[in-house]
Amino acid sequence: MSMKRTDLAKSLGSKISGQMRQAVVPGRFGQAASEVPDRREQRKLDQAAGLVPFAAKLHGDLVKELQELAAASGQSLNEVADRVIRAGLKQEEQASQRALEQPETPKKATKPKATKPAKES
Repeated sequence: MSMKRTDLAKSLGSKISGQMRQAVVPGRFGQAASEVPDRREQRKLDQAAGLVPFAAKLHGDLVKELQELAAASGQSLNEVADRVIRAGLKQEEQASQRALEQPETPKKATKPKATKPAKES
């Protein structure tokens, strides 16, 4: 069964609109160089930079705090999380170093005192 002329035009229009949704906005005046790479290319770029995807479940208030810190500093959430985690690890390492440097003084073993039975009168 053949399609009517209007049905053909309608399907062609939906095909074109679908292609337009998937297309990247063309760059103007040399801005095309800053196009966002697709996911596969971005993954390769991240791997070359030594980045590894890491999923973790955090409390909502902590995430909000990180987002506020990122907005205040003008950095991305990834950069802020990296900085905070590195600082925490460094602080933890320093604390463990201090604990190793200070030897614990052994406590003297004390014998339990013998109690004398009370005199009955």
